[in-house]
Amino acid sequence: MQGAPQQYPPQQYPPQQYPPQQYPPQQYPPQQYPPQQYPPQQYPPGQYPPQQYPPGQYPPQGYPPQAAPKKKGWERLERDSIFIRQQFQLLAAASGCIPPSVFKIFPLGKDGEKRGKALFKAKEESGCCSRQCMSADCRPFVMKVKLDDDDEELDNENFLLIDRPCKCTVLCFNRPVITINCVQDGKDTYIGKVVNPWTLCNVVLDIFDKDNTHKYVLEASCCQLGFHCKWPCEACQTIDFDIKTPSGEVISTLQKKSSCGGAILGVDFFTVHFPKNAPKEDKALIMAATLFADYRFFEQKDKKGAGGM
Repeated sequence: MQGAPQQYPPQQYPPQQYPPQQYPPQQYPPQQYPPQQYPPQQYPPGQYPPQQYPPGQYPPQGYPPQAAPKKKGWERLERDSIFIRQQFQLLAAASGCIPPSVFKIFPLGKDGEKRGKALFKAKEESGCCSRQCMSADCRPFVMKVKLDDDDEELDNENFLLIDRPCKCTVLCFNRPVITINCVQDGKDTYIGKVVNPWTLCNVVLDIFDKDNTHKYVLEASCCQLGFHCKWPCEACQTIDFDIKTPSGEVISTLQKKSSCGGAILGVDFFTVHFPKNAPKEDKALIMAATLFADYRFFEQKDKKGAGGM
């Protein structure tokens, strides 16, 4: 038929009528949802499934916030000061032999004492014969500075390698020196050296960076009682160093102390204040220079391994 106005074939439908697969406005099949309605797997803004939580919100079981990532060597030097303490080794001392030196490095508290857990541990590696028979002027050693951490993955991870080669020193010739390399994450990067120059009076250490640029001078007056007298009083147990620029400007300080027992047992500790805005490499060099100072100037004089200035 030529088509009466209101007649439609089975496949077509009059206005407002729809086949079963189609739906009029505001009507949705089971797989679709109107505005503000969501299937079980989706959630409107501000709503979260049981496994997800908005910022600062935690599930009813009270899971703690995620732990901050552990800091490695360079990150641990992002501070203004450190406290270095020499460890006393009773069994080694009782044997009558000079033991390898061991140090722990802590954050420095406002009261001038160590604060919190140790950041690093530094241990000397050297031959027994060299410790017993060679003077401090020429004794070689390697010192490894490692992370000190409760986390087994970080504990004992290498950070710095301090190498002191054997030197036969005579006055201004062949002066003692240490080189410092960063060995973190399997690398071996030279970052600088520390040299003990020959001086008539004061105790001096010169610090050079990787480009052999003279960065700092550690200097202590030889007139301090601590160099000559070991009586158990503060003046005899304290030695102050200035950290200077090569031009002589004092920019920070370093102090060595011994307790009454430390004066007898040869156990020292140091408080180190880094220069303001010093880069991390400079802080590592100053820390290494402090360890070197203990070997050069503060080994017990009655030990065979002791040496003069």
